[in-house]
Amino acid sequence: MRPTRRSTVLLLAAALSAAASACSPAYVVRASWEEAKILARRKPIARIVADPATDPETRRKLVLVQEARLFARDSLGLEAGDSYTLFSRVRSDTLAMVLSAARKDTLQAHTWWFPIVGRVPYKGFFDPKDAEKEAQRLERKGFDTYVRPTGAFSTLGWFNDPLLSTLLRYDDVSLGNTVVHEIVHNTFFAPGQVAFNESFANFVGGRAQKKCTAPRRGKTT
Repeated sequence: MRPTRRSTVLLLAAALSAAASACSPAYVVRASWEEAKILARRKPIARIVADPATDPETRRKLVLVQEARLFARDSLGLEAGDSYTLFSRVRSDTLAMVLSAARKDTLQAHTWWFPIVGRVPYKGFFDPKDAEKEAQRLERKGFDTYVRPTGAFSTLGWFNDPLLSTLLRYDDVSLGNTVVHEIVHNTFFAPGQVAFNESFANFVGGRAQKKCTAPRRGKTT
């Protein structure tokens, strides 16, 4: 099954925790470096919302993120921790490229193994050239490949995940869904069970966003 936009956010968490097996040292170093840059740019969302220089649409969406996070924590009992209390601006509309693959004669997805998260059917790359290079390597070995962009990632609660500027492009429903979805992963993640984890988080996020975004419809502040 092709991973959804939100399901692929887990791949970079896997990259950050990988010390061996599926990842080369260079891959791990690059992922860690990019994560460090993202964490270094974090600013409190509450401060941005209170800043009179913040444009109204950005403020409105950041308030929606705050409300979705509180709903996930207080109404659903999820382990939000400090996730989505901070904001980090990235310099591109595309945070990373996601590679999926399968052999030409089977419908079974190729998987990569990482510590903590187990096997996942995709792998992320911050540099598009690295993703294309790996795709070409797999194609020479008889695989069909698919490379696509993603605008977000999650560390499954290992770090205080910030809201990335790439997510502000989402509409209200998708944004609220994404926040709850990722907090579900913070709360529970079964190693090696990607289909279950994503189905569970999609269900909870989809149901929750109807409640946590409804009060914001039609408001601009």
